[in-house]
Amino acid sequence: MRAVMFLTIFILLSLLIAQIDAYLYSSNLINQYKTLLAMDPGSNKWMIYVFLLVGFLYSVGKSVKEKLQKIKNIGSK
Repeated sequence: MRAVMFLTIFILLSLLIAQIDAYLYSSNLINQYKTLLAMDPGSNKWMIYVFLLVGFLYSVGKSVKEKLQKIKNIGSK
């Protein structure tokens, strides 16, 4: 559940940023979204993707841990 929320928030925020960029640069949304997510040579965008991946894996891990805890609590009753 957390992973779905994490991805939903990421997609919505990146679309919001792309929409603002499209308005500011008088471009269309698709081009700005591609530009936002594209990895340019020599840029440090890979750091953003690494932290995004770490956050996603953390949210998946927390969800699995909660599910296992619920199963353990149900089994102990």
